[in-house]
Amino acid sequence: MRKKVSVIIPNYNHANYLEKRITTVINQSFQDFEIIILDDCSTDNSRPIIESFRNNPKITAIEINNTNSGSPFFQWKKGIEMASGEWIWIAESDDYADSKFLETAFKEIAKYPDAGVFYCDSFYDTQYGEPYRFSNSSEFKNH
Repeated sequence: MRKKVSVIIPNYNHANYLEKRITTVINQSFQDFEIIILDDCSTDNSRPIIESFRNNPKITAIEINNTNSGSPFFQWKKGIEMASGEWIWIAESDDYADSKFLETAFKEIAKYPDAGVFYCDSFYDTQYGEPYRFSNSSEFKNH
């Protein structure tokens, strides 16, 4: 059965963030998704972290490049070609998501049945522990 979302996690040297990223995707309240993890020949501790998730039932593919592709866009393209979901979420490896991200997104998407693209604002953690919102107007706004 086709999944609603293919979550592509492209990684390059983000070992410090990777476990949290993968975990926050796996723990979504909306569970109709697959995860594709792509590593672009990281030189840090990324590979053991990725391998620790290999047997998770949400992970449908793990691909680790033997040489670096030189561009995240090559990894995005590879992930999209591997994806089987109706929607694609490119979940960058140095980010994380609220547990209700997909649930909230699909409530909004349902309002626009002809939509082909969905985007949303992002929140950034600062070194001071205060989140800032990055909105479509490209301004930082205190949350």
